Formats: sequence, structure tokens, C-alpha cells
Amino acid sequence: METTLIRNYKKWSPIIARTFLVATFIEDSFRLILQYDQQRRYMVNVRAYNSFITFLFLWFNIIGQLGGSILAILKKWTPYTVLCLSLTTISQTIAYGLVTDKLTIFRGLSVTGGLLLLLSDYFVKEKTLFAGLPEIDEDNKSNYFRLAGRLLLVFLFITQFFSSLNWGIAKIILVLVTGVGCILIIIGFKAKETALFISLFLILFDLCINHWWTYRLPKRDFVKYDFFQILSISGGFLLLANMGAGSFSMDEKKKSL
Repeated sequence: METTLIRNYKKWSPIIARTFLVATFIEDSFRLILQYDQQRRYMVNVRAYNSFITFLFLWFNIIGQLGGSILAILKKWTPYTVLCLSLTTISQTIAYGLVTDKLTIFRGLSVTGGLLLLLSDYFVKEKTLFAGLPEIDEDNKSNYFRLAGRLLLVFLFITQFFSSLNWGIAKIILVLVTGVGCILIIIGFKAKETALFISLFLILFDLCINHWWTYRLPKRDFVKYDFFQILSISGGFLLLANMGAGSFSMDEKKKSL
């Protein structure tokens, strides 16, 4: 029998998951607004972009990330929202010269996995076809995007593996927990429970390790970046916990036995 707490959790957890998922985009859009002159000088003087290109780049990322995040939380225009947020990630990776940075690439793939889960949730409820995609029913589209989202989310494990060469106790615990959990999510075994556990574990880990509000500049910005990146990835896992692994999983195969 459902308690009031469980009913409230089911009601609010999808909204919380989507908010966490886009947290890194919201934080970055405010960072660009507050540091606009500094970012503009960096792009012009260091990256050697002209003023017009810099203007377009900065405002595309400010408007795209903030507007896309709000639409994602509200579940409005989901396909275009996911495309917009993905393009901001790609544009920043290229513009800041981070194409060869493993940590940036892996974290970006993890967040992209969460965005694909948003698409999966959209196809469950909407009857929309995109040009260029195979004309398959909406349930199958949802499952394909959910599978891709699951696989990309596990890049979190690779992210943590490459993020530091300083292997302390906290680092070892994080890698072990996320490693085992990601294997279970890849094969789709106890996916909801595993995703919920990893999400809660990451949030707790994030609060304990990446407490950026206690640091001074410039270190604060680096720790703050890590905090919101991991918060977004935890939102992706929480979204997966709400949705389940889909048809391409051991959980679904067990139901058919």
C-alpha cells in the first residue's frame, strides 16, 4: 500500500531528476553572464576569435543553455531542447580547445546519456516522427534511446578513472561503487534500484567532496564545475531509476520467462 511519502516521491522525482540533469547547463549559463567580459577577452585574445563570432558563441550558449534547461524541466519541445543543449556542449568543447581532453569528453558523454533518456521519455508519450529516423513505433524508439542513454551514462566510470591520478580512499570507493553499478546498468539487471542507489551515492559524494562554497577563487570555479557536472550525471541516473531500463535489458527478459 502506497504511503503519502511514496506518492509524493513518484510525483516530484521526475521533476527533480530533470532539474539535476540540466544543473550544469544552468550553472554554466550564469557563469557566462557573470564573467561575460572576462570570457569575451579570453575568446578574442587567447583563442583568437573575432568579436562577432565571440558575441554569437557566448550568447548562443547563454540563451541555449538557460532556455533549454527551463524547457527540459518543463518537458516542452523535448527533441529541440535536447538538440540545443547538445549543441552547446559540442560548441564549447570545440571553442575552448577541449576536443582532446579525456575528462571533458567523458563527462560530456555522460550528460548526453541523460539527455537521451529525456528523448526516451518523450517518445513514450508523444506520437512524433523525425525525418531520417526509421519509421518504427514509439515504444521501440523509446527503448533505443533508453539503451543509448544507459550506455553513455556509464562513461561516468571512465570519467572518474581518468579524472585524477591521486588515488585516495574516496576515489577508490567511488570507482568501485560506480564500476559495479554501471555494469549492472549496462546489462539492465535491477536497473531501477541500481540507478537510484548510484544517484543518491553520487549526490552524497558530491556534497562531501566538491563543496565549492568553502573554496576561494580561482580553485572555487574548478570545484564548482566538478560539483555541477556530477550533479547532472546523478540526475541522469535518477531519471533512469524513474523510467527503468526498457526492453533491451535482463529485467525485461525475466518478465517474459
